[in-house]
Amino acid sequence: MTTLTTPTAAQLAGITRTLSEWQTVDWKGFLHPGDLGWHSMVGADESAADLRCWTVDETIVAIGMFDGEDLFRMAMDPSALDDDELALQIEADLTSGRVLPPGTVTVEARGALALRQRLRARGWDEGQPWTPLQLDLRTPVPANPRDAALRVEEIGLDDAAQWTSVHCAAFKGTTPSSEDRQRLTQRWTTMATGPFAHLAHHLIGYDNTDRPVAVATVWTAGDGRPGLIEPMGVHREHHGNGYGTAITLAAARVLQQHNASAAVVVAENSTPGALATYLAAGFTTSEPVPDLIGSVTQRLP
Repeated sequence: MTTLTTPTAAQLAGITRTLSEWQTVDWKGFLHPGDLGWHSMVGADESAADLRCWTVDETIVAIGMFDGEDLFRMAMDPSALDDDELALQIEADLTSGRVLPPGTVTVEARGALALRQRLRARGWDEGQPWTPLQLDLRTPVPANPRDAALRVEEIGLDDAAQWTSVHCAAFKGTTPSSEDRQRLTQRWTTMATGPFAHLAHHLIGYDNTDRPVAVATVWTAGDGRPGLIEPMGVHREHHGNGYGTAITLAAARVLQQHNASAAVVVAENSTPGALATYLAAGFTTSEPVPDLIGSVTQRLP
């Protein structure tokens, strides 16, 4: 019998262990413990409330996470990716309103072959494709192909404001106000001291004048398993200098030092600059996988 539950904060450690075990060498690009870690800026209780777990005989076989109100990101036990009986139950839970809110929603279910087939057969459309990439860390990390003078340091809580300021400039293109800086720093600190903190290593890259120009965070999943780079960004005023490639390679070396089998990331095909950065760092691509978009008309109790 398949059971659907919403976990508590006390169950996050067990969920993390399970999700880590699903990160295999033939990585599918699905939900990684680092995705839960990055999401944990909202705090442990809300992080748990945003998760859904499907269990069979008390063993977790699928995990989903709300990343916003209308995006549901999933991972499944690799041995169950083509399990049609399980896919039928998850499909029913997703489309009946037991999990997803009414309206148009997006489900990210990379690698979940049977579930994707069922949702497409129901009429769900393909959305924006995303490309999984990985860099094999069982061999030496390649040298930086560009002469980008970047000093990269692993940082702690004292540098939270500096890290978040560069991240904001990279992804929003703005310098945060004092109020925004304080809010972002608090959220980052919540994440960096939360239930997934032991998986994370936070990096800042400085140019040759000691200005912080790039940031990245890497997340481990255990020895011999892929580690995730999430996020990686370069200050908008410093694009075009090779800093993205340089900090990506530095991030990969940190993962290698912590016995990851590969550095992995998923890039949206609509952001060719991100794809180009990872390719320049020596990452190889897997087949792009689109999200699935459908409509839920009701919510069941």
